[in-house]
Amino acid sequence: MKKAVDEIFTYNKKYFFILGAILIIGVIVFFFVYNHNQNQSNTSYNNVIAKEDLILFGKSTITLEYGEKYHEPGFYAINSNGIVDTTNVTVSGDNFDQTIPGTYTITYQYKSIIKTRNIIILDSNSEKENNDLVISLKGEEIITLDQNQEYIEPGYTAKYKDQDLTQNVIVNSNLNTSIVGTYKIDYTITYNNETKSVTRNIVVINTNLEISLTPSTTNYTNSSVTISVNIVGQDFTYLTLPNGEAIKTRKKDYSVSYNGTYTFKAFNSSGKSFSKIITINNIDKVKPVGTCNATINNTNTVIKISASDDLSGIKNYVIKNNGSQIAKTTSKTYTYNKKTSKNVSVEVFDNATNSKTISCSVTDNSTFPVIKPTSDENVIVKEESQSLKVYISKFSNYYLTRIWVYNAYNQLNKYNSPEYGKKLYRPDVLLKNATDEYNLKNKFLLGFNASGFYLKDTYDASSVRLYPAYDKTSVGTIVITNGKVIRNVYDKGDLLTWFITGVTKDNKMVVFEDKKMKETNVNEKKAWSQEVINSGIRNTYTFAAPIIINGKKTDYTNQNSRMPGGNNDLKGLQLLCQINDNNFVLFTAGNATRNTGINKFLELGCKTAVNLDGGGSVALIYKEKGSNEINTVIGNARSLPEVGYFSES
Repeated sequence: MKKAVDEIFTYNKKYFFILGAILIIGVIVFFFVYNHNQNQSNTSYNNVIAKEDLILFGKSTITLEYGEKYHEPGFYAINSNGIVDTTNVTVSGDNFDQTIPGTYTITYQYKSIIKTRNIIILDSNSEKENNDLVISLKGEEIITLDQNQEYIEPGYTAKYKDQDLTQNVIVNSNLNTSIVGTYKIDYTITYNNETKSVTRNIVVINTNLEISLTPSTTNYTNSSVTISVNIVGQDFTYLTLPNGEAIKTRKKDYSVSYNGTYTFKAFNSSGKSFSKIITINNIDKVKPVGTCNATINNTNTVIKISASDDLSGIKNYVIKNNGSQIAKTTSKTYTYNKKTSKNVSVEVFDNATNSKTISCSVTDNSTFPVIKPTSDENVIVKEESQSLKVYISKFSNYYLTRIWVYNAYNQLNKYNSPEYGKKLYRPDVLLKNATDEYNLKNKFLLGFNASGFYLKDTYDASSVRLYPAYDKTSVGTIVITNGKVIRNVYDKGDLLTWFITGVTKDNKMVVFEDKKMKETNVNEKKAWSQEVINSGIRNTYTFAAPIIINGKKTDYTNQNSRMPGGNNDLKGLQLLCQINDNNFVLFTAGNATRNTGINKFLELGCKTAVNLDGGGSVALIYKEKGSNEINTVIGNARSLPEVGYFSES
């Protein structure tokens, strides 16, 4: 038996050796495959990138055949906010010579993170790698997915020579498309003691875009509102504005001029749009509207306002008298503890700073009644309007003009020659010029000479030599017209004019007196004239000696001098008196004495009266409504530098 067995073993020992070798190899292969699979199954694929990281796609070491061109597999960076920031990765060492065999290192740096890749270029004599076993991917090696987008495997192939081994490929991945990050899918084939692997990189990104819209103001405004636009999201490509313009910037200031709804759209790389709408409703460019009424009493004025604003609402009111502010209030009813003129207005402001000025209708309970001529007088001119009433009565040797004026401060005016100091004009020409310059065609005007005379050809040559600058100017150290000082004291002072008349803001006619009544040094004259300027009167009338003060005849009327307050028997007169705030009287005569006028004024109850003329420059003229034609009552032959006039308001 033993012999038989020995013979069998001897005869077949080569076969036993072969069988044993096969068994040993089988055991080795079994444990290799088993351990490999165990390693594969135990490998952690929890390789989701941290919030800030640098990822290299492809192998860390790449071997190139001699003459083979290098292709960068790619890299990816994410910042601490989880947003792709690849553009800030610095790459160095990638400019190696691909025709020279050797080992090269490419360095990638993102902030403090540094990674490298080795490139080995074989020479022409190197032993080529066995490429009998090949595994390759279908589709892209790097695939980008939206968050929560389903991953569809593009496929892969594996071959050993001409044998298809695709079914033997082992695929491992922990891809989770619900979490933003970068993942790897590993494809591995082991065959005939050889293992090959390829990797596909999956980048999961959040392609949603958020649009923030911030207006420059939410308060009411009458100007434009600027909308600041900011796009947040890593897959932004472009933004469309409400006007249709497309821009590639994440931030933009967009200005709108009108209220409305404005839509902004942001697009990602896949063409998906994200919209944000903002409504602007705080632009108010419409002025408020309203009415007001002013009741003028003897001691105060009560203003009542009715105003509204459709959008931003009323903020406050600025109440004005003759254009000057007297109060700022939020109340619809305001009592001004003074009497105003009839020119009362309210500027209404809304909360967007729009404003509208409203002229108030006026109920006047404060004026003195009109003093009309008696029934037996010969009235040759009669004009009655709301703000001015004029009655010119003709007597045997003078004219008496009764004037009721609502606001003497604004309605007693003066006009200077357009070539003041160079050329003289007749009063009718000056009144015509005033009509044209101040657009008074539709106003009734009552004109009179505002200054007595000019020096040249009036006094002797010695006087003219003393005052050459006064040639063809009104006599007086100061001339004020419509609030503007035309001239003040000259170096020589002024020997001839010691009185100036004007009307103050409270409608009182006052006389300013140079008490020394003689030529003084220029500084003293300036001090006196500054008193006149500081009073705030709008117009001065020179050559105006007082004949009545506080209802009594003055002592000046008894003086016999060249001063206008001199000889009371002088003929050729223009006298002006004020009875009360609203009633004035002109006494105009060519053949009556000053005493006649003074007595008439006292009879009428004049409180203040002055002499405006003492010779041949007397003029009484008027212009009717709607006409530029000047009508002469008396005088008007002599040229003058100025003309005074009452006008409708």
